[in-house]
Amino acid sequence: MAAQYQVNIAIQAGTDFCQTFYLAEPDKTPLDITGAKFIGALAKHPGAFDANLSTSDNMVYKMWPFITRVVDGQGGAYSISLPADVTKELEEGKYVYNVVTDMGGVRTEVVTGLAFVTLSFGSLLS
Repeated sequence: MAAQYQVNIAIQAGTDFCQTFYLAEPDKTPLDITGAKFIGALAKHPGAFDANLSTSDNMVYKMWPFITRVVDGQGGAYSISLPADVTKELEEGKYVYNVVTDMGGVRTEVVTGLAFVTLSFGSLLS
């Protein structure tokens, strides 16, 4: 499996967001991810929880899960996305995100980084 790497992304609030990533073998050939499942989420900071919903017995974490899909299994391409109705909930600022994959029962973090959210002109009008 390719080593985990860090990539910073930009999300414009109130618009659809999509980012494609590529996984490669150590020799730089594409890693075949056919059949792999990806899980990812965006949060204000690692371990962010919702203070309004959490109790000492039940922590509720505040995050926005990405929609993930394999774009080209043999080419090692997968994508993460958020629809406009989700990004409009985001406040301008810096967030963290990560994506893990489950290939053959082995979970591996494949990408992590900062997400910079900016307000779009359209979100200012609504």
